[in-house]
Amino acid sequence: MNDTPPDTQEPCLAYLVTPPLGEVIAFLPSLEKALRALPVAAVRLRLADLAPEKLIQLIQPIRDIVQSHDVALILDGLPKLARETGCDGAHVPASTASEARRLLGDELQLGVSCGFSRDDAMHAGENGVDYVAFGPFGTEPNEEGLVLVRWWREMMELPVVAEYCVATGNEMCPSAKQLAQWADFLAVGITPDGEALEEFWREPERFASLFA
Repeated sequence: MNDTPPDTQEPCLAYLVTPPLGEVIAFLPSLEKALRALPVAAVRLRLADLAPEKLIQLIQPIRDIVQSHDVALILDGLPKLARETGCDGAHVPASTASEARRLLGDELQLGVSCGFSRDDAMHAGENGVDYVAFGPFGTEPNEEGLVLVRWWREMMELPVVAEYCVATGNEMCPSAKQLAQWADFLAVGITPDGEALEEFWREPERFASLFA
């Protein structure tokens, strides 16, 4: 397979993923900085396990900032709440795609995490999702995962997200540039373990070269 993306391929865009948030005020400046520094297509908002009324309070200020940048706000794991709070969509595991679509409705975006399963991604497409996500990609090279992302981008119309771009100190993982070349969207903001990628939220502009 040729390592060079086709000339007609659209450039990869950033897909921001937040750490689980139990409060948002302190996080807003970091989010605003990242939205200004990168070509962001969507923000996946991950929230702490709190009462629904508290979650609604947390969503509103994030939603206002994200949507003011003409960026989609995707709520992680809560399709019904996403619909009720004016989010642009929800993100769920591939195994729950059908039920999530029912709760979300047809007009909002639905994305799914598929691990590295081509079959799960294809089944999710049949269940009406708007994008699939492969990963997580860690600090070590993952040639099979990269080949899967490349194959999907070349063969399927459904957009693909590569999860996640990881940095250690001042270095990004070796496959970060390759993932950005072959995915429609590159998920940035957390580690494969779901923790905040501090290097990113501190200096999001350092990741801009991935989306050039």
